[in-house]
Amino acid sequence: MSPAGLETLLQEHKYGAVSDRLYEEPALVAELAKLLETSEQATQVAILNILGRYGFDHPENVYAYTGSVMKVLNEKPELKSEGTCALANLVFNFHDRSAEVMPMLSGMLNEEDAFLREDAAYAIGNIGFRFPDLVQEQIPALVRMLDSGDDDEREAGAQALGKIGINSPELVKEIFPKLVEVLEHAKEASCGGIISAFGALGFNFPELVKAQIPRLVAYLDSQNPVTLKNAVMALGIIGMTSPELIDEAVPMLEQLTHHPDKEISLNAMVAISRREV
Repeated sequence: MSPAGLETLLQEHKYGAVSDRLYEEPALVAELAKLLETSEQATQVAILNILGRYGFDHPENVYAYTGSVMKVLNEKPELKSEGTCALANLVFNFHDRSAEVMPMLSGMLNEEDAFLREDAAYAIGNIGFRFPDLVQEQIPALVRMLDSGDDDEREAGAQALGKIGINSPELVKEIFPKLVEVLEHAKEASCGGIISAFGALGFNFPELVKAQIPRLVAYLDSQNPVTLKNAVMALGIIGMTSPELIDEAVPMLEQLTHHPDKEISLNAMVAISRREV
């Protein structure tokens, strides 16, 4: 596709078509990066969202263009929300790029705008999942978010800590009681990271999560597929080292092996097989 054709699609707000063409022609990333710097704000928002989604699936193709995103954010702070989400998807596979954006994300945790704090938390969680050494200094600020009177901010902080805890449970072990408290009030659609952290913590510290097993089992009745998948995976991970802790979940897990969602049925089969390892 020619640069002019790409720009026409953006001007006509055919963002889905742009995204489809990007997956077909990865070389279009370079042209989108150029248009990001020269377009009007509405188009910049669209490009940031497109690059963010594509970058999550193919970070190696957008690695070289994170500088363009940072340049736009420095020039237009009002784009930080969309830009932060895009950056988190673009850099979380690369230590050096993640390190470059952490100062900006850290500063955003102190913004007056709660939405910016939430966006920063989600981005830090993505980075901390893979590179915990880059986010350790931000953990106290994330913990403070758990005491927020705003449900969305509290859940954003909890989800970030949950993602960090998946691969680095020792970093969030001491704040586990706070995570439990947040989970009690969290919307099912936004508690996946916390549930996953329960699995990681339970694998390493089974006594810590023992009292929460009934709560995880209750999520096996969830109608939210993401919540259900995370609950199945968390119980399976706990069962690898402490099979007796998930005895009460086994009947429901066996039923879920026949779930119409293939990912859920596979996760349930894996959870049961792990318990038998």
